Amino acid sequence: MPVLIVDNYVADLDAIVSQARALSPYPQATGPYPGERHFIAPGDSLMADYIGPMLDTLAPIIGDAFDADILGATSASFSRVTTRPEKLTRYQSHPHFDDTSGKMIAILHYLTPTMGTALYRHRATGLERITQDKLDYYLASIRHLGVRESYICGSNDEYEMTAEITGRRGRIAVYPSNALHSGMIPPDHFTDMGCRERLTANVFIRLV
Repeated sequence: MPVLIVDNYVADLDAIVSQARALSPYPQATGPYPGERHFIAPGDSLMADYIGPMLDTLAPIIGDAFDADILGATSASFSRVTTRPEKLTRYQSHPHFDDTSGKMIAILHYLTPTMGTALYRHRATGLERITQDKLDYYLASIRHLGVRESYICGSNDEYEMTAEITGRRGRIAVYPSNALHSGMIPPDHFTDMGCRERLTANVFIRLV
């Protein structure tokens, strides 16, 4: 499975982080993301000055790695993991996938230091990417799984961690949206006073 890592893409990362923080407070994310999310609108200056140039730079690399052309971004956002382990949903407490079409790519830009992101293989089925034709088979195989009261942070009886992307500040990680993955959120991410800042830019692009 192709996974691309690009370091030190933005020369003035502090400016991007300052802009992202200035947008606080973020709304609570809907859907599977375990925290808060601010979507960057198409006409936003951040789209023109930050997201657009990033995609222009990455397009040839992504095209070579995935043997496809980029149609464009479907969404872009700043995100923070803030959901405490005991409040996780079933979907959030296990590795998840974002798409089954095979035509979507996730771009994750780590704006603050974090443990990172892990990719997984489901042991019972051997699946690492969930395609539309395998969706029912996979969902049936995990029907027995309940809600965990912790983030998955490495291999367990159900899933084998196949790769770990260290969340170095300024690093960009690119991987297929249908890959089973999860943020590496250790227990000390949360404190009695709240949680540490895990700030990322999340971009989804469509391939043709």
